[in-house]
Amino acid sequence: MSKVKKLFIGFLCLFLGAVTGCGHEGVQLETGETLQTETAVENVYETEIRLHENDTETLIYVYVCGQVADPGVYHLEEDSRVFQAVEMAGGILPEGDPSSVNLAETIHDGQKIYIPSFEEAETWKETEVLQTNVSDERININLASKDMLMTLPGIGESKAEAIIAYRQEMGSFEQPEALMNVPGIKEGVYSKIKDRISIN
Repeated sequence: MSKVKKLFIGFLCLFLGAVTGCGHEGVQLETGETLQTETAVENVYETEIRLHENDTETLIYVYVCGQVADPGVYHLEEDSRVFQAVEMAGGILPEGDPSSVNLAETIHDGQKIYIPSFEEAETWKETEVLQTNVSDERININLASKDMLMTLPGIGESKAEAIIAYRQEMGSFEQPEALMNVPGIKEGVYSKIKDRISIN
């Protein structure tokens, strides 16, 4: 038994002795049996420790921030979901984009849950598309923004806008060659960029 625990039990023994008058003889139970005071106090102490451990071992802590009403650190039960943590933080603000976060995901201890604004979420999507295209070394003409299209040889601002307008009106390009259906883009321009574009 540790020194701290012995001191704790000793103080409780003195306290119980003063209150009950049992001193060192023990505590009289309803059954007629006598339970030594130190044993009784030790059992209470160990029970309290076990209850405390049970209370804390199932709790996890997460940091909820971004577009929520009350950012901060919150504790939840294990296997809780992101939406529960967000609710504890007061919910998502009107400018927050809930679709950018998997609200059904199971959270883990120490996790940071960030709710972006709609503007931030759109920037993330464009960045993700750009990174994908860079890794493929091709520009996806069905997804690329105007700025991304303008990185292609012979595609200036007006042609990039024409490509986007065509997509909006006619839908996605089903073949790379369909790019020549866009006003201002002929075979000469297409031949310069055909090895640098993709449709998926």
